[in-house]
Amino acid sequence: MAVKNGGNPEKPERGMPKQQPASGEETNQLPTFRKDDALISGFKAGDTDAFQELVLKYEKRVYNHCLRMVNDEEESYDLTQEVFLKVFRKIKNYEHTYSFYTWLYRITVNSCIDYLRRKKRQVQSISLSANPGDDGSQYGKEQEIPDNTYVPDVAFANKELDQVLRQANNQLSERLRSIILLKEIEGFSYEEIAEILGCSKGTVKSRLFRARERLKEILADYIKS
Repeated sequence: MAVKNGGNPEKPERGMPKQQPASGEETNQLPTFRKDDALISGFKAGDTDAFQELVLKYEKRVYNHCLRMVNDEEESYDLTQEVFLKVFRKIKNYEHTYSFYTWLYRITVNSCIDYLRRKKRQVQSISLSANPGDDGSQYGKEQEIPDNTYVPDVAFANKELDQVLRQANNQLSERLRSIILLKEIEGFSYEEIAEILGCSKGTVKSRLFRARERLKEILADYIKS
């Protein structure tokens, strides 16, 4: 996401987001970014490059989380743009009561949950309005989208298991799905998840327990086989 000289974010070209080596050369070095507080202070003072640096610093993580939540590359790209547009509009009111990283993830998680709920309502609306004679063929197939970023290759080398786990996770409610991703995939602490979701640490533990139990139920047949 680029930022125009006038201070408004500009949508980048499609192809989101792949790490590119600097100057066209192969490199394993990650780009060096300023600290979040310095970038936020700079942007509030009128430095639009500071916001662009924040985007570059976090866009891949935001995109990957969206992809794991909604399992659709195009929609994940659009959701990433939506997240950073919200950040752009709200960042001047951001207070340092908790880290920018958790604040950004709160916006990301809420955007994904809102998207999934809208999608569910649309599917229900289509189902209710369908003619009795329709075969539903255009809605009956689940879109298969490769998702190599869903889980680390080291943990799930077996592609069949990867697919089973993705399908099981997609059967969770939006809130349970998000808490599993935040804890088991993103590695956030209970305290950080509580900040991201705007709830108590006890609620986080309770939801995580329910999510794990639900996954056990969904995966029961696979585990037995």
